[in-house]
Amino acid sequence: MEAEYRAAALAVRDLLARAGDDPTVLGAGEVTHADVRACLLNLEATYLVRMFAVFEEALRDVRRVVYLKAGTIHAYSLIQQCAARQGVRFDDLDNAHQVRDYRNTIVHGGDATPVPLPQARQWLCKFFGWMPPKW
Repeated sequence: MEAEYRAAALAVRDLLARAGDDPTVLGAGEVTHADVRACLLNLEATYLVRMFAVFEEALRDVRRVVYLKAGTIHAYSLIQQCAARQGVRFDDLDNAHQVRDYRNTIVHGGDATPVPLPQARQWLCKFFGWMPPKW
C-alpha cells in the first residue's frame, strides 16, 4: 500500500507539473489546479485511512476465525481484545491506538498527533505480528 501511495503521489506531482506548462491537460478530467493540489495535500491521509481499514478488517478476521467471536465491535475494543488475548506489549498496543486516533481525526475531525504513513505501517505491522500465525 505504501508503494501505491508513492506511485499516486508521483503521478499527482507529475500532473501538477504538466498542468503548469499546459493547463488544458486538466480539462479532460474536469478538475482544476486547486483540485489536484488538494489531492496531493490529502493523499497520504487517504492512504492511511485505507491502510487502517485493511488492518482493522484483518483483526476482525482473527477475532472471527481464531477467537470464534462474531458481531459488531468498535475498533478500540477490537484492538484491546486482540491485544489482551495475544499478550501484546503495551508500547505496541499504544502505537496501534495512536494510528487509530489519527485515522479518527482524519475521518471525523479532531486533534490527534499525525502519524506518517511509513510509521503507521511499521506500528500496525508490529501489532499484527503478535496475532496467531495461522488464522
